[in-house]
Amino acid sequence: MIWLEEIEQVNGGAAVWGKVAVVGGGPAGLFLARLIRRARPAARVDVYERNAPHEANGFGVVFSARTMSRLRRSDPETHARIVRASVTVSDMELRHPRATLRYGGFDFSSISRQTLLTILQEQAASAGAVLHFGHHAAPGSLDDADVVVYADGANSAQRDARPERFGTTVRHGASPYMWLGTDAPFDAATFAFVATEHGHFAAHAYPYAEGLTTVVVETDPATWQASGMDRPLDHARNPGGSDEAALAQLSELFADHLGGHKLLGNRSRWATFRIVRNARWSDGNAVLLGDAAHTAHFTVGSGTKLAMEDAIALAAALDRDADPRAAFAAYERERRALVTRTQEWAEPSMRWWETFGRRLHMAPAQFGLHFMTRTSALTYEGLRRRFADRVDEAEEAYRTAGGTAARPGAAPGPAHGVAAPLLLGSVRLPNRLVEVVPEECDDPAAAVRAAGARGTGLVLLRGTRTVPRPDVAVGSVVRPERVGGGSAGETAAGTVPLFAEVVCPAADAWSPAGDELTATVRALVARGCEGVLLTTDPPPSTDPAPGPRPDAAPGMGTRDSIGPDPGPRITDAAPDSGSGTRTGAGPGTDPGPRPDAASDPAAGTRTDPGTGPVGRWYALLGHAERVRTETGAVVAVPVPDGWALDLPGSTGGDAWPARIHLALVTGRIDLVVSAAPTVTRPAVPAAG
Repeated sequence: MIWLEEIEQVNGGAAVWGKVAVVGGGPAGLFLARLIRRARPAARVDVYERNAPHEANGFGVVFSARTMSRLRRSDPETHARIVRASVTVSDMELRHPRATLRYGGFDFSSISRQTLLTILQEQAASAGAVLHFGHHAAPGSLDDADVVVYADGANSAQRDARPERFGTTVRHGASPYMWLGTDAPFDAATFAFVATEHGHFAAHAYPYAEGLTTVVVETDPATWQASGMDRPLDHARNPGGSDEAALAQLSELFADHLGGHKLLGNRSRWATFRIVRNARWSDGNAVLLGDAAHTAHFTVGSGTKLAMEDAIALAAALDRDADPRAAFAAYERERRALVTRTQEWAEPSMRWWETFGRRLHMAPAQFGLHFMTRTSALTYEGLRRRFADRVDEAEEAYRTAGGTAARPGAAPGPAHGVAAPLLLGSVRLPNRLVEVVPEECDDPAAAVRAAGARGTGLVLLRGTRTVPRPDVAVGSVVRPERVGGGSAGETAAGTVPLFAEVVCPAADAWSPAGDELTATVRALVARGCEGVLLTTDPPPSTDPAPGPRPDAAPGMGTRDSIGPDPGPRITDAAPDSGSGTRTGAGPGTDPGPRPDAASDPAAGTRTDPGTGPVGRWYALLGHAERVRTETGAVVAVPVPDGWALDLPGSTGGDAWPARIHLALVTGRIDLVVSAAPTVTRPAVPAAG
């Protein structure tokens, strides 16, 4: 064995490391220990784990195809052992109370957590790492090592003993969840939703071995409390055990999906998800790894994946650099952007699952599409490439809900969502396009006529003005303080409907500012408002665009390809000013709620949740959906001037027409507000 002094001599006296202490014998800590020993056989690596070797919490863990590729490149031998012990799942099944939908193309590998730990324990030991089981390392007790790795999970005692060193913040999700298992057979990643007298429950299930499946059950706090499952257990009589009463109750609730089998526990108790972030991943000779450094909600399946990839990056950085602090900095630079991006994807996914019960009234196909787009990871083009039939069903449900069913025998068409009619109070709008006439307009009647000639479905006049005998639906849009009170009759006189214009906060839709916005709109509805125009500051604007495809087939967007008999046509306008694209791969996932795509433009995924105009758009949609769902108001949102009114997907990539189309079809918004739209392809007709 070569010790630190000898290594320093070999490296010419440079700062080096020779003794590594890893706190936490989970997948990341064990894999890191093996990788370090393989790269630096002279280093001493000790792993300290408080549990026994065969004492694993949980059931199965999952890896995306891309993560498995990274494992293979970093350690072919360990990868081969994991593959032999894994099962592969390709499909996802969504079990809505009224229908079951199947989605394909979500390949991932799943393995028993205990089996994975056994493999990694053996692989680490064979590489020369020393494993200490049943060893609780007190905070600070191992600081004499050259490198101290805190890999002790989201509840890291090492990190929490001095959180100021790392700038640690921890917050909790709202929904209670419980990690369970079953021997019921499942052949796909399955998401089952059940309604009870108390509210709704959901189960995430994915097989991880022959005849064995992981099941995560969650619900909203109100349902949890109403069902009685929030009552504390007598832990003294069942220390370290599962919540047996909840197990029995949940087995009964999901009996139709379990086929006579029961749910199984493994120290299974209700919990809320801990969202961990750290401003700094290292301090001195200590460095954070995996969940100790960051967490991302389990509905994007990234916990074990991110931790294992952290281990690969940290081992490589330590191998490259003799100075641990420099290696830590390089490791954090490499990993932080991807981890941050994954956490940004995970946030809307967590919110979706916390509020899924509010959407179960939707047509199953629309609910499914809403689920698939909950993180904005997939483009419309990517959705169609993966499961065109499911998209067709959602679009047909949307058109039918608006009273525009496709003609018998007509091919399913991607007619833009703005073409669907909408019943707004007693007024039937022929489409979802809205124009706003400003108060400074000298001739509002002429402005209304011009908008009607362009095929606009609704014209909103700012203020209290009216237009005699308009040929298009006309309403008012006023400031919130003008709604109700003594001037309510004057404000709405001669106009239907009445909208209030409200500026969305820059904060998240589920922040206190989002709560305040929702309460404001709820009060406006109570005072007679039928709709709200939600705006941002600054408003959306277009980003760079590819323009129309030169190879588009003749006749796309014509009457024959759209289906419904076209009404007044939306006339052509100026040349396309652009409808931006974002291509590339989103972060990989483990359980398959969303795809792990290849990193090329054809993959149909976005590289990140979006910044600038795109980021503001998705933030606006978050507020719009919450307001629409919780208040019952019709929601109109502004879209960039000059967006191309093409068929969704006709310009390729993640363009504005597709973004707007998906927001309408999935029920996140009702109406779109813009200046006269650009038409670079044959115009989308107003539905008659």
